[in-house]
Amino acid sequence: MLRVQNIQFRISPNLSLSNISFDVQAGEVVAILGANGAVKSTLLKIITGALKMNSGNVFINDLPISYWTSKELSKCTAVMQQQNQLQLPFTVCEVVMMGRYPHFKTKATLEDENIVACVLEKTGIQKLKDRNYLSLSGGEQQRVHLARVLAQISGKKNAEPRYLFMDEPSNNLDIRHQHSALNVAKEFAQEGNCVVAVLHDLNLALQYADKIILLKNGAMKGFGAVSTVMTNESLSDVYDLPLTIFYPPSGSHPMVIPFANNINNNELINN
Repeated sequence: MLRVQNIQFRISPNLSLSNISFDVQAGEVVAILGANGAVKSTLLKIITGALKMNSGNVFINDLPISYWTSKELSKCTAVMQQQNQLQLPFTVCEVVMMGRYPHFKTKATLEDENIVACVLEKTGIQKLKDRNYLSLSGGEQQRVHLARVLAQISGKKNAEPRYLFMDEPSNNLDIRHQHSALNVAKEFAQEGNCVVAVLHDLNLALQYADKIILLKNGAMKGFGAVSTVMTNESLSDVYDLPLTIFYPPSGSHPMVIPFANNINNNELINN
């Protein structure tokens, strides 16, 4: 289980993360939602150890994050970044194998090779495995990094969950691959692991998340089950825009619809 207790982090004189507490159980996908500037990515960096909080605690498998060495932490947690700055002409297979580096003793084993082959297939990029990474489109590169982080935390089933953290995983992806990526994350969680994802697309959150964290200006405005937290009132407040949740008669997943005809661009910019 991931447990976050009373995180405080000062970003600027007028903006802070304050009193952020939540937990993520094995099997859950938790989405972090909020408007631009809600410091969603900053929160993700704090709970993964990339930024040091001013006060508070983060526990992974009941151990404080400060207890873990970076190597041991990287064996059970992986972070899919919003931007990836790889500029060397590795093949796709080589990039995905980088995810196995924390597990290496001297070189890749047969188990490492099998894991890489498995995640290449799971993410649908096995046909790209011999391509130069730099020759790929932005969306294809994003899928490669999804495979890489999955390779990092895949392997024999442990008693303790593994943790996948995703910062805007749908970046550069078309609608088909957005759903494919989040399906993969959902399946990973259902295997007894934890997923925490920063999302901009409210409809993807409605469809794939089990719980929601709502942030506004560094404050947590809600945490809990999707049906409890994602209401017309809470979403309209967090995004400063009239929003409603529409339930299609077909019984498929609900959708968030904006009603912004009465709001002009200047008002949006000024807010």
